[in-house]
Amino acid sequence: MKQMAPMKPDFLFGAQYYRAPTPESDNWETDLANMKAMGYTDVKFWVQWRWCQRGEQEYYFDDIDRLMDLAEQNGLRVTLNVIFDVMPKWLGDRYPDCRMILADGSVVELSAPGHRQMGGFPGPCYNHPEALAARMDFLRRTVLRYRNHPAMYMWDVWNEPEQCGLHRYAKQDKLSCFCDHCKRKFSYWLMKKYGTVEKLNRVWGRCYRDFGDIELPRERFTFTDFVDFRQFHIDKMTGEANTRLQIVKLLDPWHITYLHVVPNTSGIFNALTGVDDFALAKSCDVFASTNFATPIWSVLTASAGKGKICYNVECHIANGSTQMHQKQITLADMVKDLVPQLGMGLRGFLFWQYRAELLGFEAPAWGCTQPDGSIGSVGRAARDFIGKLTPYLPQIMAVPAPQPRIAIWKDCKNEVFSYCVYDELTGFAGGIEATVNALYDSNFDCCVVDDEAVCAGLAGINLLIMPQCYALTEGVAEALRCFVEEGGTLLCEAHLAGYELDNGRHATVMPGYALAQSWGIREEYTTASYHLPPLETNTAVGKTDSPAEKEDLPDDMKKALQAYGTAGGKYFPVPNSLGISLWGAERFAALSAEHSEPIAHYGDAVCILHKHCGRGSVIYCGTNLSLGASQDIQGYARFLQWSACVAGVQPNTEDTPYGVHIDRLGESLICINNRSDSAVSLQLETEVMPVFDTLYKGNGRKITMPPCSAGLFVCKQQA
Repeated sequence: MKQMAPMKPDFLFGAQYYRAPTPESDNWETDLANMKAMGYTDVKFWVQWRWCQRGEQEYYFDDIDRLMDLAEQNGLRVTLNVIFDVMPKWLGDRYPDCRMILADGSVVELSAPGHRQMGGFPGPCYNHPEALAARMDFLRRTVLRYRNHPAMYMWDVWNEPEQCGLHRYAKQDKLSCFCDHCKRKFSYWLMKKYGTVEKLNRVWGRCYRDFGDIELPRERFTFTDFVDFRQFHIDKMTGEANTRLQIVKLLDPWHITYLHVVPNTSGIFNALTGVDDFALAKSCDVFASTNFATPIWSVLTASAGKGKICYNVECHIANGSTQMHQKQITLADMVKDLVPQLGMGLRGFLFWQYRAELLGFEAPAWGCTQPDGSIGSVGRAARDFIGKLTPYLPQIMAVPAPQPRIAIWKDCKNEVFSYCVYDELTGFAGGIEATVNALYDSNFDCCVVDDEAVCAGLAGINLLIMPQCYALTEGVAEALRCFVEEGGTLLCEAHLAGYELDNGRHATVMPGYALAQSWGIREEYTTASYHLPPLETNTAVGKTDSPAEKEDLPDDMKKALQAYGTAGGKYFPVPNSLGISLWGAERFAALSAEHSEPIAHYGDAVCILHKHCGRGSVIYCGTNLSLGASQDIQGYARFLQWSACVAGVQPNTEDTPYGVHIDRLGESLICINNRSDSAVSLQLETEVMPVFDTLYKGNGRKITMPPCSAGLFVCKQQA
């Protein structure tokens, strides 16, 4: 076995190349040579389970062997992405019970969707023992085959983890998996968590005689059992990720090992379908994601990576389909997409994909090339981008990701609880993203934290923001007490810890878990925004929302509102002492707290207050401001700016217009992202030169950024 020094993570720049059976083999030699000539340093090949193991003892690696050799000949570093969501037919034939079962009882039959053209998708149940053994055996064979190849650089052991790719959008009757294997494993999981069936019964409100009596939670209305079952599946996904990573590291300790996610924005990928970015990132050498040019994607990736080198290994700038051919990309587009990601901490990019797809619905898009293999607009922009950036790569790699002093809480258990309440995650996702966007566009850095980070103490964090924080554990509640007592500022929305997950009960007093007693803050009464009386005309800010009967509400709520009447709507204006346009949404709590500062009223009721507690303070909002941000995002941003000031946090630079974000990459490089629709003139503290010099006006300290543009600048004294 060849001995070598462990690889170190470097800046990545390249593309995904081979998703069998395309590109065709007669293109490989020319394509890989062209990639090198365009300045690419890296290429990713897919090693697909179904393609490479066609019988139980029948393996086909000829194509990957040749591609690895061609990569070596062209000086390209290889990432091998082992793909398991294309199950071999022989496995399904031998173990018919390995297929996933949905909540409605239907069996997930294997299929060939547009992004898995060879079939076998979405693969077997993760809890099927023989299917698990077969996956791990194939992984071992793959690692042993390529660990000593000179082109080998990184292992990507899981491409976009999710429970069931055919049903990634959260729908109660299409959640998986409910097979007998999952039921047995869930029983063991519950036994480990609760210890005795008596404790399980007490929390769930049941009368089981033993753990074998449990019924798998198929409906969301009992909350705690549903949250437990989804957490069980998250833990299983995390356990499998750790097993894959451990196998590779044991057999190949020299090369870098990771997996890459689609960040859990609670939109496309979410906790209902088994994704916990923080848990999945723990055992990775580096961390990576599929990424887009919006802040939340990079913020989530860097947050889950927790100081590790993070990459965008599926850049989707070349997206398209047979229905909608891809956009013609310019260098300005490339800079706008990639430079802000550098500022937020990402350190490399792999495009999906090099050669335009020819097979299925994704054709003729997703390529850096034209369908005939000639360089396309994406390829030209990428070539020019890396050509300009290359001199600065050592500096970029030497700079750690930003260390924010503002954190946004987002935990899987509360996310699942929110789904239980609303039967969707649209509002939950929108509130989190609005908070990230409002901070980013106000020129603050922020990170996202989960329960584990909160319980670990939030070192370096001054302001913790908790949007839509209804369901908490007792451990998090205690950590919040400590955070505030020790000098942190907490900004929370309505009904904090209103559902106590450890007890399986709604709190009798909110905030729950005795936080009301600890802080002397109490929700005196609560109601839905739909029941609020209208404000006097001279106190209202803007217009009220549309009538409740026109809202997207459950049928039973619509019936109740129609029967009893309503004056309010989903959104309502929140008059406040800060003089800003602020909107609440859906929830309302009248607050009381001695020795506190009222910030906002609705009628006679205080609905936002600020109170000093210990060495820190609590900004308690009796509504969901993050959801109300859809009515006026800049008003919400001003509220967050005020909250940051209370916490002693300053923006990256002073007097920066809203919509402009500035990041420093060490002493010599400055990233500027103008997300506004207007050109912006900036007066910088030092003279700069643009790295991409054809896109901006001005020089020295004064530059003008075009609308919706980004740029990278080098300080002249450091040039």
